[in-house]
Amino acid sequence: MHAPLRTRAPRHPRRRLAPAALAAALLGLAAPAARAQAFAGTSFAALFPPDTTAPGTAPGVTVLSRARPLYTPLGLRLGLLEARPRLNVGLGYDSNPTGLPHGAGGLVLRTAPALSLGAGWGQSGFGIDLGLDDRRVPGVPTADRTDWTAAAGLRLQLGPDQLRLAVAARALHEDGSQIGALPTDRPLPYRVTALSAAWRFGGGQLSLTPALGLATWRYDPASLGGVTVPQRYRDRDVIQGEITARYALAPRTDLVLVVRGTGSHYVAPQPEAASRDSTGISVLTGAEGGDGVLHLRLLAGWEQRRFAATTYGTHAAPIAELQAVWQPSAMTTLTATFSRRIEDAAQEGVAGYTETAIRLRLDREVRRNLLVSIEAGLQQADFTQNGGHETGTRAAISATWLLNRWLHLSAAETLTQLHATNNVARSLSLITLGLGW
Repeated sequence: MHAPLRTRAPRHPRRRLAPAALAAALLGLAAPAARAQAFAGTSFAALFPPDTTAPGTAPGVTVLSRARPLYTPLGLRLGLLEARPRLNVGLGYDSNPTGLPHGAGGLVLRTAPALSLGAGWGQSGFGIDLGLDDRRVPGVPTADRTDWTAAAGLRLQLGPDQLRLAVAARALHEDGSQIGALPTDRPLPYRVTALSAAWRFGGGQLSLTPALGLATWRYDPASLGGVTVPQRYRDRDVIQGEITARYALAPRTDLVLVVRGTGSHYVAPQPEAASRDSTGISVLTGAEGGDGVLHLRLLAGWEQRRFAATTYGTHAAPIAELQAVWQPSAMTTLTATFSRRIEDAAQEGVAGYTETAIRLRLDREVRRNLLVSIEAGLQQADFTQNGGHETGTRAAISATWLLNRWLHLSAAETLTQLHATNNVARSLSLITLGLGW
């Protein structure tokens, strides 16, 4: 697995602005609920803003990340820093913004300013990302929400070795339309703070990357059926240690081994309730490689989590991280992912669940300044302690029209369905005007 540290690579300032703005426009519009749910789990890589893929022709460049010089904002120079201010203003309709069964819909007004600062020297660099996502639903005021993110990362290249450090703080919300969430009357606020460090060393055929991550989750009280219910029993601190070994089997093919240990401590357990503190270990092994047209990452293994309370016993399951990225031409990228892992549960008396997720995404450059994305996904959660099953499906289509260096117009439609004790259906239509400098 790649080290869970996402910092911006040093690049020519005029060539790296458009991909970030474009990815934010497409991904941010299409999946606000799915993005929040990812943070609710213990995947450390999801806690930090995703790195903008380098433009050019190197492996990993996709339709969305490729540089487009005619539509790249020039950026602002602040001494040694490069600044990338952005603003997205959107208008749309959400059929169920609270995520409740038969919830009322309403007009959505979205305002999302963001600022990125960065500097690079050689193969080293650092970056700061600040962003806010405010959504107002005048017809359903209980669905109003404001999320924000503040993150910073540092990458130091020391000869053949590389040190990566990252810190992130996020204020987010979850709602009842998400897998594993409670059916709250209004989106439930929570906060995540995360630190991560990784050191990659070794050259030639073998490299090792030990990494350490710390994260905290803190939840506000929830409203369930008009009753305020404390959620402090979900507050937890998580520490995760990991080592990734790579062996170059061929010039573009690596054998990969990932060994990961995790410890979870719930800081405010309910009186007389069984502790959900746990320790876990997982092992993944497989291969990763590509030829510029097809890139594959195939890892499979086993995860086991032992709980402090004998009530919960041990939770074990096979796990996997599979990804295929196919680029038959410079104008088409098809991405397929499959993952299986153990997650923490929100429900009282349930220790956790095994999540299986499948996602398929097609990105197409219809014209140089017109990009279309189509996505479909399936999630399933199997809960312990006879907690039952939940299944979620998602389909989305979005298009972005690059008007010039500073303006782009995006339209997105997202359909989600949650099959649980109470089924929840939701559709979100959003048109956004984006500005970048």
